[in-house]
Amino acid sequence: MKILSLRLLQTLMAVVVLLVFCAASAFADYAYYFPYFSSSASKGELVGLALANSDDLSAEVSIVICDQGGVTKSVERWLLPPFGQQADIIGLGLDEVIGSFQVVSTRPLTGLCFLFANQVTVMYDMPMTQSLKSKLDIPHTAQDAVWGMEIMVSNPNAQAVGVQLTYRDESGHVDAHVHTVTLAANGSTVIALADVLTSWSLAQMLGGCLHLVTNGVGVVAFAAYDDLKNDGTFYTGLLAVDPTLQYDNFNPVRSQYTVVSCSAPDFGSGVHALLEVEKPRSVQDNLLPTISDIKMAAQGNCFYRIARYNGDSVIKFAASAPATPIWQFSTMDASDVMATSNPQSLIFAPATLASEAKAYIPRWESTKMWVVDPATTLEANFKIGEVELGDYADADGLPEMTNGVVIDGKLFLLLQRLDKDDGYAPQTPYLVVIDTDSNAEIDTQNGAENLKGIPLPIKNPWNIVYKDGKIYVNGVGSYASSWSGTPADYSGGIVSIDPDTYEVEMLVDDGDDNEHPYGNISGLAVVSATRGYFISYAGWGDNAIYGFNPSTGVVDESVLSAFSGGVNIPALGVDGQGNLWVASNTFSSGGLLTIINPIDDSVDQEQVLNLNPQGIVFGTWE
Repeated sequence: MKILSLRLLQTLMAVVVLLVFCAASAFADYAYYFPYFSSSASKGELVGLALANSDDLSAEVSIVICDQGGVTKSVERWLLPPFGQQADIIGLGLDEVIGSFQVVSTRPLTGLCFLFANQVTVMYDMPMTQSLKSKLDIPHTAQDAVWGMEIMVSNPNAQAVGVQLTYRDESGHVDAHVHTVTLAANGSTVIALADVLTSWSLAQMLGGCLHLVTNGVGVVAFAAYDDLKNDGTFYTGLLAVDPTLQYDNFNPVRSQYTVVSCSAPDFGSGVHALLEVEKPRSVQDNLLPTISDIKMAAQGNCFYRIARYNGDSVIKFAASAPATPIWQFSTMDASDVMATSNPQSLIFAPATLASEAKAYIPRWESTKMWVVDPATTLEANFKIGEVELGDYADADGLPEMTNGVVIDGKLFLLLQRLDKDDGYAPQTPYLVVIDTDSNAEIDTQNGAENLKGIPLPIKNPWNIVYKDGKIYVNGVGSYASSWSGTPADYSGGIVSIDPDTYEVEMLVDDGDDNEHPYGNISGLAVVSATRGYFISYAGWGDNAIYGFNPSTGVVDESVLSAFSGGVNIPALGVDGQGNLWVASNTFSSGGLLTIINPIDDSVDQEQVLNLNPQGIVFGTWE
């Protein structure tokens, strides 16, 4: 009985020790993961580990080795002096253990694992991984009469996880090559590629890649392939990589251009200009003179010039030839009875499984928004549909549709609803939501009077921006009019909208007749979830810029020193690195583009343009 009690006590103590070690990464300052361990005489495998201390303090290191079922088999402890290094075989006392291991440390480390294979006649390396991922790619596969491949997956978590492996050939085709496996808590597995490529002829194996997806928590993975089928001794290893990290290599400044619409001081004519976003920001100015009422849109390496009131057309350009039209198409139907369609913008919708790529043209003088194909070269194929929005018309019979953004297959479109029969008095505006696959309106359950859209608490909305999961809209209210004696109407501000729940939140209120510290809010730009800017309009030629926090709505106490008033600011823009671009003019010395660094709101560069900039959009060199 005493022997049984002693054994039970020893067992309980061992379980506690193993649980603590398996959960070691939760209590360590730094954790690193290796998806494979082997100490097997039958397989002829051993594991060597090299670690270097990156810090000026000593590092206490624990190496926790678990078998494939998640049971801790060994814990080794190293003490690395400041900037010290150690390399050794780990798990030497273990017999026929296959699994994975973790390294936990009190200080940051760099490291590398060496796998000795084939009775220690060959070796290959396995880098350590610092973070767990729910999606991983193995960018090469090898499986035929010569090559064999094994995929090693480790789950360094306290709960079990399901993993799905999908093979795609060189053309991206899937077929039926999908393999699923469940890993125990702290467990691991080794999967032969042949188990994924079921019913696959070895002669057909020409390459391809593997995609790993989990049912929630992250894992680490590695692959090794060899030529042992051909009596060879060659091994190599492939680290599974996080596909999203590859976007870190994208340099948005180097890859971007900006195209700017400009007008003469008397609004008698207009041009566009194209600038490189990367310094020294070379400029091509005074391109293809036209009317002054123009706006620009850009998608990839093409941009579009929209001629609005009485212009009624869209011109497409390649950014590489910014003054040479590819085509020019009308925005008027033969059946249209209005004098002008007054197109406001071009809003692009990417292709989905149910719909080809398309774009939308809100027409301010119509109840019908056009659906168009910007890729066509034939005007007869340009218009491919329309969306009827007459239910939102105010007393003048029009909903005054303007700008929008497309998010996850939904177009969010602003309807200003300005009654031009009553001096363009602003009515309650709406944000309508359109399914871009079907072009049908989505019922947001927020509307009134049987309307499906989202009523906004700010009037006369102008700009709409999507950033970090939120939509932001600014409303102007109404400017003061000296010729009619009408005072300004402070019914605008800035709101945010959740694109999933359609919840609307008031962020910045422009005030009332008695107190309106920001004047009318006439422009908006959002750099991040915590940094944005808006234009404070105190009168024609007297604008300033305020910074604010889009998450809280808190406005900076002071205006930007570079734009504290006394200048006309028609537009703001944000480039791929988060720099703020400001279009401004004084109507006396030409137009000016000013680039602001949002870190400290300092001026990075000023670029003079021949005419006054009115709008800023960005495209990419592809």
